[in-house]
Amino acid sequence: MTRLYEKLGRVELRFTQACLVLMTLLVLVSATSRTVGRPLSWTVDLATFVFAWAVFVGADVAWRRDRMVTIDTLVARFPARPRTGVRLANDLLIAVFLVAMVVTGVQLAGDAADRSFSGLPWLSYTWVTLSVPVGCLLMLLTTLRRIHGDVATLRAPGPPGPAGETAGEAQGAGL
Repeated sequence: MTRLYEKLGRVELRFTQACLVLMTLLVLVSATSRTVGRPLSWTVDLATFVFAWAVFVGADVAWRRDRMVTIDTLVARFPARPRTGVRLANDLLIAVFLVAMVVTGVQLAGDAADRSFSGLPWLSYTWVTLSVPVGCLLMLLTTLRRIHGDVATLRAPGPPGPAGETAGEAQGAGL
């Protein structure tokens, strides 16, 4: 299961990178075409579509790598076990939020079925709104793995290891 999760992470990273490159190219084409007096409105619509997917899939890339913005000035001073307990509580709250986002995102995608882009009438807005539940589902998977690691850390007996982590944290990192 770990190898599949790691492969999914690599696919997410490459997908996000491709979205960022494509979005940049689309904005460049849009600006250039406007400058020469021949605007292409579809490029902005397609850039918006790609941006949405880059944001939500890219959020899981950051979440997997523990690169989200955090304010941990106080919690960083806690000993390892209480720090892990706070992380577990945060992860549980995040999981509840992500479940709500998946449910709401699916409903929103259904509601957007009749809507399309003005520059791309063949592209339903549903495909953009699906980025929300898909990205949040990916982040939920990452969060559940984090919760599993937190619980393993709290259950593990013994003092923190050389890097300040307990035996359970070392096991949880390899999930």
